[in-house]
Amino acid sequence: MKLKRMLGTLILVSAVCFSNLCSAATLKYGDRGNDVKEIQDYLIAQNLLHASADGVYGTATVNAIKDFQAALGLEVDGVCGEETYKILRAAAYDEIDITTYQPGDYVPEPPKTVNATVNSVTPVNTVLSAVNTVKAVVQYAGVGDVIKLGMEGDGVVYMQNKLAEQGFYDGEADGIADADTIDALKNFQSSRGMVADGICGRKTYFALDSQEEPANLNDYEFSSEVPDFTRVIRVEATAYSSAQPGLSDYTAMGTICQRGVIATDPSIIPLGTRVFIPGYGYAVAEDTGGAIVGHKIDVAFDTVAECYEFGRQFIDVYILD
Repeated sequence: MKLKRMLGTLILVSAVCFSNLCSAATLKYGDRGNDVKEIQDYLIAQNLLHASADGVYGTATVNAIKDFQAALGLEVDGVCGEETYKILRAAAYDEIDITTYQPGDYVPEPPKTVNATVNSVTPVNTVLSAVNTVKAVVQYAGVGDVIKLGMEGDGVVYMQNKLAEQGFYDGEADGIADADTIDALKNFQSSRGMVADGICGRKTYFALDSQEEPANLNDYEFSSEVPDFTRVIRVEATAYSSAQPGLSDYTAMGTICQRGVIATDPSIIPLGTRVFIPGYGYAVAEDTGGAIVGHKIDVAFDTVAECYEFGRQFIDVYILD
């Protein structure tokens, strides 16, 4: 059934030359401006973007575009190119039925220019129903990936087998992290004195594999011995976790958001840079954030409890590359 929408506040969309947008201005991570704000308005209208339309093509926008692309059977790359833009705009203007759309269906061409208003909308239903049919794309977990409730894949099979070996799980190793599997995981975590959050991250993997964690694990208590480095940057550091409501499981680079990842301002610490943080360990700059500007970083943890423990502090980041 076609999604019904309620009229909300009006959002003014600036005049944009779409011939330029489609040919020369494919929008991607790091872009800024009114063109980005426009597609963010469209994503918000589909309840795929849960942030303000700030005109900055950051991690949240990349992930929202990926969800839209996956739901509509498009190439999932997080880039708003000509095809993605055309379909996204047509959906926002109710020119196509996104719940029945199939690749190859007719989509009206956008006008050469737009100088009008578009209704900002709050869906009566939740998002694209089609997004729910492709959750496996977003929630697949391989061995070593962070595993949460509802995820599926080889990583879940591995975890279930490990839990069974230690007497915490007696169900089928079907690769589905259902409520019974997560309850077994929580019981295991409690037995090891860990935070029983039902999330299988790096520390839980190590605990499942052996009775003791290796001495060089990148724990919060890891030694502060500094390796060889090229430079040091003093930053204000906060912490985040994909376990927090509304945050994605993926980074701006498309990797799993887990301990060992930091979010940076790429103009200060470029994405892909390897770093060392005393008291945290080795990490790679793989993510960004709307508030991470200048000499600020966000340090990823597997659990929310670890984020609270880390808090906000000024630290030295040792650049290894």
